[in-house]
Amino acid sequence: MIAAAAPKATHDGRPQRTKDAHFEGNLMLAQTHDEVNDKKVASPSTPSSIPTPIPADLQPAYQKLYCDCRELAAYFAKDQSEYGQRLHAAHIAWQDFIVLANRLVMQIDAFAHEYDLDASTPGNGYRSFIYVTNACIAHGRSICQQLHATRATLFFRKKFYMKEVEACSQLLCSLCTCLQYLLILRQWSTTTGDLFASGRHTAEQLFELGDTINQYCFYGRCLGFQYGDSIRGVLRFLGIGMASYSETYYSQSDNSSSTLLKTTRSLWSSGKYLMNPELRARRIVNISQNAKIDFCKSFWFLAESELMHKLPSIVGSSIKVNRIIELPAEPLRVQSHRQQAATENGDVEDLQFVDVPVPSAHLGPGLPVSVRLLSAKRRTGMLGEGRYRGWRRPLPPSNSILFHCHGGGFVAQSSKSHELYLRDWAVELDVPILSVDYSLAPEAPFPRALQEVYYAYCWLLNNAEHLGTTAERVICAGDSAGANLSIGLALKCIEQGIRIPDGLFLAYCPTLVSFVPSPARLLCLMDPLLPFGFMMRCLRAYAAPSNEMLQENAKHVEELEEIRNAQVDAEKPLTSLNSSRRTSTAKSPLTPLGPINPSDEDESSDTFASASYHSQTVERTDLPQTEGSDNSSCVSFEDDSQPIEHYPIEISAEIPKDDASAAYIDNFLDKYLIDTATMEATEENTSVNQQSALSNGHAKCNSEENILVETGREMVAMDTLPGRLQEAVNNIINRCTQSFEIHGSGTSAAPDQHDVRNMDALIARSPSEEFAFDVPKDPFLSPYWASDEWLSQLPETKILTLNMDPCLDDCVMLAKKLKRLGRQVSLEILEGLPHGFLNFTMLSNEAMDGSKHCIKSLQALLQATTDNNDDSLGNDDTSSPSPCSATSTAP
Repeated sequence: MIAAAAPKATHDGRPQRTKDAHFEGNLMLAQTHDEVNDKKVASPSTPSSIPTPIPADLQPAYQKLYCDCRELAAYFAKDQSEYGQRLHAAHIAWQDFIVLANRLVMQIDAFAHEYDLDASTPGNGYRSFIYVTNACIAHGRSICQQLHATRATLFFRKKFYMKEVEACSQLLCSLCTCLQYLLILRQWSTTTGDLFASGRHTAEQLFELGDTINQYCFYGRCLGFQYGDSIRGVLRFLGIGMASYSETYYSQSDNSSSTLLKTTRSLWSSGKYLMNPELRARRIVNISQNAKIDFCKSFWFLAESELMHKLPSIVGSSIKVNRIIELPAEPLRVQSHRQQAATENGDVEDLQFVDVPVPSAHLGPGLPVSVRLLSAKRRTGMLGEGRYRGWRRPLPPSNSILFHCHGGGFVAQSSKSHELYLRDWAVELDVPILSVDYSLAPEAPFPRALQEVYYAYCWLLNNAEHLGTTAERVICAGDSAGANLSIGLALKCIEQGIRIPDGLFLAYCPTLVSFVPSPARLLCLMDPLLPFGFMMRCLRAYAAPSNEMLQENAKHVEELEEIRNAQVDAEKPLTSLNSSRRTSTAKSPLTPLGPINPSDEDESSDTFASASYHSQTVERTDLPQTEGSDNSSCVSFEDDSQPIEHYPIEISAEIPKDDASAAYIDNFLDKYLIDTATMEATEENTSVNQQSALSNGHAKCNSEENILVETGREMVAMDTLPGRLQEAVNNIINRCTQSFEIHGSGTSAAPDQHDVRNMDALIARSPSEEFAFDVPKDPFLSPYWASDEWLSQLPETKILTLNMDPCLDDCVMLAKKLKRLGRQVSLEILEGLPHGFLNFTMLSNEAMDGSKHCIKSLQALLQATTDNNDDSLGNDDTSSPSPCSATSTAP
């Protein structure tokens, strides 16, 4: 049992903290109950002849559980077996914690409403802990009911229920410790009324003033007790997977084994964590406390495996366009918002542009930025669609587009791992979605990701016609880390004076990337998906990178610069040769393609379908049609849709008439390269085409279906300077975006020897050890610190968060700021869902309902009027009401 007495002074000699009468009373009550409990445990076989009266101030649910515990304690007092006596003692201790929890909850409930956004939007970290404590009481009642029903049966599992009761009692004990932390936070914020502690108070001080929280009880038998049934099953599966995967990751034997073999072994080892919840709890807690950021990245990157990449195409909504586009690293010029106003007024003398530099932080300039284009329908002008003939023509451009930033704690995941719910959004919203694959920490810490997101957004503004939209409305959306980048993007647009997004949708957004304590942030001590240690390491990797990482990044930048300088020196003698070779064989990527003539299959079979697109460096340049049949270099596209439909396309072949056209083709082929490595792009005739590609250095297009198959850049020899530059760039990209292989601790994992020793130990550790670094106070890193001048210029903002999300207080405080500044903001708080629920839409009905709430908010921002979308959502809500309770929005 955790003692509730607090130390009289801190270790550094600070004066004793002051407590209000309620807090002092709670500590005395806890000490009294501990003493009484110790006496009862010492002599469990001699129950008192005078029954203890039931406290009169117990709430109904607490009173029912208290009565159940009294009755069961009396029943098992007669059982002289070891398990019977432990059940008796556990029920006695449980009663004490019920009384203490009831008193703490009533105290917190008396002032929790003061921290709400408004009366119509109840929700904050104080209310969340009341919700969690009530869920623990409900979980305890279900266990007692099962005990009542089975205790007299022949096959009563006494040992099993003994462990269940002890786990639930310890769970309530740890929650009481958390509630006492909330009372300290209340004292710190009484004068300010903020959910964040005032300036002089820190998280380290908070954890020093209170007791060590037993985190093991949150990840054992009671894992996910605060969530619904479907979500609870998913969370337990992930907990077992994390524990078993850690064994493989930290394996000290068979380091030479293949990844597949090690992964298979981890599946076998997961059985013991399924059968032994206590062992699983120790493993998870110790992983979160000791594992390095490499393990976090490696585990979360399991969602990037080949099987998971294919899953959205199999079970997700069918979409027609799904492409990866690599944006070249070249400066952009974007029309300023002042120029737009001048153009509308007819004043052309004040036209202004804003220069957008290429992303350069930490990794240096020159690396491309990857984005994914998703659309439920093919639209005119979309990159890679070409021209269509016949009655099946593409739809006209959409007047809106959704600019999306994925989550993942700034260190993991990609647009592909978030594709499952993005497909649903693309179908329901009926607008194109452009999702950014930004570079990840720790290799690419702040502000690299924000620079890439800003660059991709500016590219969208300049090239909206190639994305199937007129961009009359551009809505920026993101979840978790992506939501932080989304609002950071809006602030960057305000600072630079370019067009601000027309709306913001922020899902469970961290707005204060710092270690200022708040009630909701204590929820990460029990969060199954975002444990406290994981969250601290992710924030540290992104906001406060280590000196070793900074030095390694600087070394890579220097190497890349040396290769680039060497390429410039050798470029002149190679330019004419490369230009003539490519121009004689390549077709212009901007030239409309004509119909394939079957009779010409042998003469010109190596053709490609391309987008009508121009480089940023050559504005509005249309190339003349080319002649020729040998296409040895072409641009390839990914069409990761389901199902694939192939349409007639126009193909033309003319030899370029001048050197400018040839140079432009080379420039385009060098800079715009789109990935095609997906399942659906290789449905039929794939094996034949792959053999042809290996033999000829490029892919062959089937004349009957006009299938576009990937062509390579393997034709560029890696021993040339351009090849060396590309190899260096690819190495940095892979370093920033790829998952880590499962490895042992014999080589690169040698620093983790200490981790392996601690993984199965039962060690009490204070969370204050995680705060040994500083975070810069930057508004682009923590939008909460942005000035009122900038925040007052933000567009309409819709915030969706969760009542048990560690980022709840961040969202509430940002909404309060925006409301105070008169901005149009709404806050919606869903119940019963974990952080990152959007990734579980196919596994949980509650998560799917939560995604529908997101769609409704996005429709409002997009001003969608599609009756089909509204009717479908309305039918779903009518037939199966969502278990998530959505609060009303703030005006």
